[in-house]
Amino acid sequence: MPAECAIEVKNLSFGYSDVLLMDGVSFCVSKGDFAAVIGSNGTGKSTMIKLLLGLLTPSNGEIFLMGEPLSAFNRFPKIGYVPQNSGSTAGSFPATAEEIVLSSLYSRIGFLKIPGKKHKKMVLDALDSVGMKSHARSLISELSGGQQQRVMLARVLVNDPEILLLDEPTVGIDVGAVTLLMEILHKLNIEHKVTILMVTHDLSHVAQYLNRVLCLSDRNFAEDTIPESLIIHAHAASHEPPHEHVHCAACEQPHDPEHCAVCAQTRDPAQCSVPCTEPCAACSHTHESEDDS
Repeated sequence: MPAECAIEVKNLSFGYSDVLLMDGVSFCVSKGDFAAVIGSNGTGKSTMIKLLLGLLTPSNGEIFLMGEPLSAFNRFPKIGYVPQNSGSTAGSFPATAEEIVLSSLYSRIGFLKIPGKKHKKMVLDALDSVGMKSHARSLISELSGGQQQRVMLARVLVNDPEILLLDEPTVGIDVGAVTLLMEILHKLNIEHKVTILMVTHDLSHVAQYLNRVLCLSDRNFAEDTIPESLIIHAHAASHEPPHEHVHCAACEQPHDPEHCAVCAQTRDPAQCSVPCTEPCAACSHTHESEDDS
C-alpha cells in the first residue's frame, strides 16, 4: 500500500511575468519523509516552499497538505516554516530567545493577554529540544548564527508541527552548527515522525540524514539519485556494512540505534565494549584490540 502523502503537488505551473519557473510539476512527499529540494539558483526552490504555504498562487495545478486542498487547509500551526536567513534576521530584534519563541504562541494566548505558566513551559520545552534552554534569557543578537537558527527552529516546534518546511537552514552557519542542527532534525524525523522538506545547496553535509532528494530542473521536479559516496538509505538487512544504514521515519523497518550511522555519531566511545582495530561502526571511534593492549 503506497505511503500517505503529507505534501502532494499535482500538475502545478508557476512563473513571474513572462518567466515560467515550473510547468506541470507533480510530486508527493510521504508522511515520515526527510526530503531535500536541490537545483541551480533561480530554478524556483524557495518559490516552491512559498507555493506550499499559500504565499504565492500557482497559475495551474493543485496542492494538498495532509490530504486537504491548500485552499481549504486551516491547520497551519501544524506546518512549521523556517525561512532562509531567519536567524540573522531575528538577530536585529531586541528580544530574548524566550520571547522569540513565545511570539509563535500569540494566537493561542490571545490579544493583549499575558502568557500563562503553561505557555512559558511550552517555550522552555521547545528551547530544550534544540539545546537552547540555557540561553532562554539571552538576547537573540548575542547568540551565534547556529544558535540563532536553533532558536528559530524552536519557534516553530513550540506548536508541535507535523510538517517542517525549511528554506536553506544551513546557510551562514559553520560545519559544527550544521551537524548539530541536522542531528536535531534527524531526531524529530525518527522519534516524532515529523515530515521534513528542506531546500538546500549543502547536499554534501546533509545527505546522510535524508531519504529523498527532489531536483528542480528544466521547470520540473525529478527524483534525484544521491551520490554513491554518500550512503543514505540502505537497509541493514540488504547492505554491507550494515552500520552505513541511516534510517527514516517512512521505513517499514524499525529504527535500531545500534545500526544507525547518525545515532552512532552522538554515542560516547567509552560506552562501546566491542574491541576492534578498524574504525568501530558502533561508536565511530578507533579501538585497540585486546591483542594490542
